Amino acid sequence: MPLPLPAPQSEHSRAVFRNNLNGETAYQRHQRYVRSAQLYGDAHLSGESDATKRTDYDVLKASHKFLRDDDDEEEDNLSYDEAVALKYYRSLFKEFAICDLKHYKSGNVSLRWRTEDEVVSGAGQFSCGNTRCKWHAPEEVEGVRKPPALITLEVPFGYIEHGEAKYALVKLVLCSKCKKKLTWKRDKEKAAAQSTIDARNADLEEEESGEEGPALPPPDSGRKEERPKSRRRSRSRDREGSPDGRRRDRPTSSRRSASPPPRRQRP
Repeated sequence: MPLPLPAPQSEHSRAVFRNNLNGETAYQRHQRYVRSAQLYGDAHLSGESDATKRTDYDVLKASHKFLRDDDDEEEDNLSYDEAVALKYYRSLFKEFAICDLKHYKSGNVSLRWRTEDEVVSGAGQFSCGNTRCKWHAPEEVEGVRKPPALITLEVPFGYIEHGEAKYALVKLVLCSKCKKKLTWKRDKEKAAAQSTIDARNADLEEEESGEEGPALPPPDSGRKEERPKSRRRSRSRDREGSPDGRRRDRPTSSRRSASPPPRRQRP
């Protein structure tokens, strides 16, 4: 009995063979799959240990960029590493960023874009964008009667990526406490610079006052209460006139010592 003829190849199969397989034979496809498995698959195929094998996460870390210029470029024209990084970059939402203020005292802040789950939940937009803040989870904010006031900031973000210094303006939503952490180092530097300026101005004022001469005391600082001089003089005169050197009472005035005139008696 003759064998049935194979079914004709559909247009979809032809398109897949033409576009995805690039006209490769079965052996060529086998070799390509083995090479991919050796690079990104199990370690026992490549003979490498778990510490040295390269996964998709390693590819993403090596090729990821905070801002990309090739967002509109086709993935087919890129290498595998760049295509993986570009696909992940397109899945991010770049309106608001998420930050980590663990090392805020040293001025080092990490930023990343929000994922789809964070956009749906409202994290980083309707809650604090700091992942270490207790108000980061939107559920915590909704359960409080008076949630903390959120502040929207446009932060200048400077970073080094693949050995190149870059700069970008990023929008952040933070609570008042996390905002102080974000500007903690800059505020400390401003306070230190202002104290240095004040000390320098004080030294200049002291030098100028030293060139003019010693500063005079204020008019009322060293003055003592003086008693009337006439009273001192009268006491000394009274002592000089007495034989024993003691104080002698001064004679009273005639008006005070005179006796009143006698009263007339009625007849």
